[in-house]
Amino acid sequence: MFNIINKSELIAKDIEFQISNKIYAHYLPSERKLADKYSVSRNTIREALEILKNKGVISLIANDYVINQPKEDLDWLEFFGKKIHHIIRNYIVKNEVFEANKKIAQKLEVPLATQIRLLVYKRTVNEQQDNITLSIDYIYAPEKLVKNLPLKQLQEYSFWNLLAKKYRGKKLKEYQSLSIESVNFEDANLLDIPVRSKILQRSSKIFIDNEAIYFVSKKIPSNSLLMSIDNNLKKEKEQ
Repeated sequence: MFNIINKSELIAKDIEFQISNKIYAHYLPSERKLADKYSVSRNTIREALEILKNKGVISLIANDYVINQPKEDLDWLEFFGKKIHHIIRNYIVKNEVFEANKKIAQKLEVPLATQIRLLVYKRTVNEQQDNITLSIDYIYAPEKLVKNLPLKQLQEYSFWNLLAKKYRGKKLKEYQSLSIESVNFEDANLLDIPVRSKILQRSSKIFIDNEAIYFVSKKIPSNSLLMSIDNNLKKEKEQ
């Protein structure tokens, strides 16, 4: 059975996320410290670091892993407050209010039947005259947190830009996790990829003071390993 979860790939992506978020500025921790942090072997860490070296994110200089100028992760740069030199457009797929069921109430830590805003939008970037899909983003937020946001501006500004303007000066805390998932029929149509293709899913819970927003970004992975998973599975079935 082909293992679709590759620890070194996920660790590499998480380290790149930490670099983008300025957790690591100039150098990465040692292989031993990273192995302890992720509870894996040093060989797995070396594989993850090799991935980052091949992508040009880091360089190995005199036994130190030096961080190069970070590459752009276009669907998250706005969230990190960085300048973007590409034209990103958001297309709203769903914008509705519903009463929180048990699952959403637990996610957002709110009472049952709380009014929740569900916002789903597709992110695209214009690159060399082509529109490239970046991700499908799902946002679940208590209606009272977002009811005055100018969502009509979402096509040109990210949800996080709008949120930051409204809550300027307030401290935002984020807790996130990464996973590899199989895309369902609805998301496959939006991302224009085959059903059950593998996607990189980032799930986050963002707190504004003590109130939470649940955010899920489903992104087409750019690395060759994940993109080849479906081909490997097809070959197994044919054998």
